[in-house]
Amino acid sequence: MGWSHAFYDTESCYCLIVIVWSNIISHFQTGKKMGSDLMVETSRNPDCPKVAAVSTVVNKGTPLKAYIFRNYNLPPGVRSHYRGSCRHKIWEAVRASTAAPGYFQEFTLGTNLHQDGGLLINNPTALAIHECQCLWPESPLQCVISLGTGRFEAPSKNTTTYTSLKTKLTNVISSATDTEEVHTMLDGLLPPNTYFRFNPHMTEDVALDERRSEKLSQLQAEGLRYLERNEQKLKRAVHKLVQEKSSAQRLCEWFRLRVHMYGGLCFKR
Repeated sequence: MGWSHAFYDTESCYCLIVIVWSNIISHFQTGKKMGSDLMVETSRNPDCPKVAAVSTVVNKGTPLKAYIFRNYNLPPGVRSHYRGSCRHKIWEAVRASTAAPGYFQEFTLGTNLHQDGGLLINNPTALAIHECQCLWPESPLQCVISLGTGRFEAPSKNTTTYTSLKTKLTNVISSATDTEEVHTMLDGLLPPNTYFRFNPHMTEDVALDERRSEKLSQLQAEGLRYLERNEQKLKRAVHKLVQEKSSAQRLCEWFRLRVHMYGGLCFKR
């Protein structure tokens, strides 16, 4: 940890991640290993959705900057607020976007030094909505589902005199990694029955690298209890996701596709 600023052997761990990731992808493809493919190449599969992974570039001064690994190109003339590219390999996107400080080393890609996207954007829902508006600028949001990794509220200490240095540092870290403020904002801004947030309460603060079976079973049990309590909300979200497109939506999509196909062409008689 002191020598490399990372608790784990980063290269060995990510070799394993890429192998596992490739094996998972191969179940959905014709036996082809995908780890070394470019992100944009996944768009050849008609069943593959638009996907983005977020990292934090930490060597370009302050403020820190988000970087998006996309598997899609934005429409001509459309610019996202966020830098990024679709010309990176899948394993590079995984490696860069999950380089959590203290657990894995930073990842160098070109002239950028990447760390975990959660360092800057721990709840990327607003970023995802922005990317959707770039891709489909004339389409209203139909359904946004945000999946949290669990929340734990530490017991408060009733002191009105001073806070310790440890508490101050904890507050800074908690503020930087907070996800609920973005949720509160979006919940108030987005239309009713459009936005669904699922984020179970946890009975204890579980470490990022926890692997004890009893702790994982505890997390699973708490997640299941949360879903049971929010069954109706889950059903509403499912109903939104499986809803068929209307005839008007299909016609608009067909028209926009033709515009994109022929918008830059000039016809002469």
